[in-house]
Amino acid sequence: MARVSNITLIDDDKKTVECCGDSKTGAHPKIYLNVRQEDGKIECYYCGKSFIWKSHFKGKKIFKKRK
Repeated sequence: MARVSNITLIDDDKKTVECCGDSKTGAHPKIYLNVRQEDGKIECYYCGKSFIWKSHFKGKKIFKKRK
């Protein structure tokens, strides 16, 4: 089974995030997670959602459609 990536970008000053799942990953008890200072990331151990500081995100760039 392939795992679908579910990434949430967060502000660089956030040290703690809360997660209770969503419609994609399913609901679970609300938990609080500490963002790792060394890489600016944390993954929820219930649903697999990743929280990443905006400055540390190296994903695909999104381009606006031309009219």
